Amino acid sequence: SKAYRDGRIGHVEHEPRITVDTWWDLGINDRQSIWFTQSVGQELRVIDFYENNGQGLAHYIGKLQEKGYVYGKHVAPHDIEVRELTSGRSRKDTAYSLGIKFEVAPRLPIVDGIDNARNLFPKAWFDADKCRDGLNALKNYRKQYDEKRKTYLNQPYHDWSSNAADAFRTLATALDFKHRGIPAQQPDKYARHAQN
Repeated sequence: SKAYRDGRIGHVEHEPRITVDTWWDLGINDRQSIWFTQSVGQELRVIDFYENNGQGLAHYIGKLQEKGYVYGKHVAPHDIEVRELTSGRSRKDTAYSLGIKFEVAPRLPIVDGIDNARNLFPKAWFDADKCRDGLNALKNYRKQYDEKRKTYLNQPYHDWSSNAADAFRTLATALDFKHRGIPAQQPDKYARHAQN
């Protein structure tokens, strides 16, 4: 609500000279969500959002390529390192073979990640159109309610809004402002931001 009141949700232009970072929550049967951001100083520009379900990693990587951004880093939660029983490969390995090198977000208790997200919000500017579905999910993300005790539990309610919120939590736990906002035209100097 404060972001709307402060005018931080509106038109946020993609700056072609700055790399775009992506922040993921993984899912196959569940929704898989991706936030796209650019950082300029202490300001976070949330320029895009994508979500789908029932698709493999190749679909999402294809969507990244379609958008035409110059990417910096791609960050996923710890479950990207889980190895599949059938192939013995992790999703991180599969993504790497498809051209995306993932970094793994720190594994924090959910409550700490939610606190990080709350602290990040005052620095975030959202594109209202491209992030509409993600913003709707963030608005609807809530705690579980215990009907018997008539109180809220200290854990989120899992529904359609959870994956977008979890991807934002990935962003909030892994974002490092000291190394953001790197010019996109200098991948040799800033090799850590080059897409692999």
